[in-house]
Amino acid sequence: MSAHSILLIYTGGTIGMMQDAATKQLVPLDFNHLSAQLPELKQFDFTIDVVSFEKPLDSSNMNPDNWIKLATIIQANY
Repeated sequence: MSAHSILLIYTGGTIGMMQDAATKQLVPLDFNHLSAQLPELKQFDFTIDVVSFEKPLDSSNMNPDNWIKLATIIQANY
């Protein structure tokens, strides 16, 4: 077991997108299979836990309800 861990909370946005090979459209990255998509991560001594918002949000659409949701996720995973 790793001594270090990272909690990745995906809320939406460009950084979490990748190009679909067939359609060439941007689609949300499947963070549940992050190590398969970025095998370099296996070189490091940490675990990554991922929580994704059910519906990705643009940062311009974030509001206090979303901030509360983020705080709740962090508290539950601390």
